[in-house]
Amino acid sequence: MDLVKINSAQKSRIALIIFFFLCLPFQNASATTAFSRQTGEPCSTCHMQAYGPWLTPSGQKFKLDGYVAGNASDVPDLLNNFALEVIGSVTNTQNDIPPKTLNPGQYSANNNAVNDWTALYYTGRVTNKIGSYLQLNLSPQVGNSVSLAMADIRYANHATYKGNQITYGITVNNSPTMSDFWMTSYAWMYPYTQSSVTVKPAAQPWLQSLMAGANTAGATAYTMINNHLYLEGGAYTSQPQNVAQGLGVWNAGSLNPGPQGGQIQGAAPYWRVFLQHNTGPHNMMIGTYGLLAKVTPFYTSGFGTDTYEEYNFDANYSYMLDSDNMLMAMAKYTYDSMQMSASNGMGYANNTSNYLNSVMVMGMWTYKQTYNLAVGWNNISGSSDLALYNGASAYAGGGAINPITGSNNGSPNTNSFLFELDYVPFGKASYKTDPYINLRLSMQYWVYTQFNGSTYNYDGAGRNADANNTLYFVGNLMF
Repeated sequence: MDLVKINSAQKSRIALIIFFFLCLPFQNASATTAFSRQTGEPCSTCHMQAYGPWLTPSGQKFKLDGYVAGNASDVPDLLNNFALEVIGSVTNTQNDIPPKTLNPGQYSANNNAVNDWTALYYTGRVTNKIGSYLQLNLSPQVGNSVSLAMADIRYANHATYKGNQITYGITVNNSPTMSDFWMTSYAWMYPYTQSSVTVKPAAQPWLQSLMAGANTAGATAYTMINNHLYLEGGAYTSQPQNVAQGLGVWNAGSLNPGPQGGQIQGAAPYWRVFLQHNTGPHNMMIGTYGLLAKVTPFYTSGFGTDTYEEYNFDANYSYMLDSDNMLMAMAKYTYDSMQMSASNGMGYANNTSNYLNSVMVMGMWTYKQTYNLAVGWNNISGSSDLALYNGASAYAGGGAINPITGSNNGSPNTNSFLFELDYVPFGKASYKTDPYINLRLSMQYWVYTQFNGSTYNYDGAGRNADANNTLYFVGNLMF
């Protein structure tokens, strides 16, 4: 391994990055214009759709190598790593929702226009072998809160062993799967943005729930062998309550994810393994990842801990039909085992043991890396638990079913379909402004055939599953 020589200026930059890394709620994110300026390449070189997390083989190598490649910036080094993102949206739900039922930014019963978030990024090379991806969010919907939504600081190097080409590295980051680069991992999963002012199912995989208010931190070591076999392992933990409160992430880290939220005790082991193969126009991958953790619900001691085990099995595939047309597909199966003796003792779960199955399948067609059509299917099923899935009133210790968000029969079973159109005009070296600006305009439509256990009257207050069908328009500007 080569020794990393760091001068005083680089030490200051690393210290600043680690300081900001301590503030941790999580949001999905995309490519940054800073990467394009650093490499001298258009966004489409590294991203399948010119603006979005799905990486090409070149983009995967750039991330594996620690975000350090390239030296083409024509702006001062002090400024080149920075980028700014603004996301705004309009949400229409088929049936009205009382204002502020779901989010402080939900001011109307319907047709809510919100600034989802504004983000400042610091991304790219810090030293020759250390790079960063940091996203500092301003969320106007939640009291103008400021938090570091995504953080990934990594060291990477290369070696050759008996003719095998090996890339290896270490990443310190704020969420399981943040280190990943496939769209079946929670940090980068399509769709990139979802409405915060429409009704969501009461149940979701535990890792997804954990990241919804992530005040986690962890480190993993990884290696890629011959650009074929990827191995990663490490551990994650939660911040103590007083640290989370001091950093302003206590509410997001402990309460928003619901009864599955809480404080991870000790180190929760995380793994990621996949095989990938690139041949001609085909790019294929199959893999698995997961996390095992003991959790104190709501940071409340005296009742013991819950135990969560999550296993994910995923596959991704892309095919370049020609220079203009690209087909992509992905699939993921998730199994959650939840031993909830602590939550049961606190009244947040009726059962001491629950399970959850989740299936996601998605297909896409992209034309000229500009127009994208996606169709997806999501299905959640599992054990019934009236306390666990009865809505927000349970989190406050109430016993009544919560209208709109709760399940009248305690079942998490939900079935939905997603249809999305995306338009990405920039990021393909078509304009001189490409290294400085990128834009994605999207329209989503979610259709529910089952919601929280029923098709009709799922909450016991007369609301049907299709009442939550959602039309969502969102614009994402990066510069």
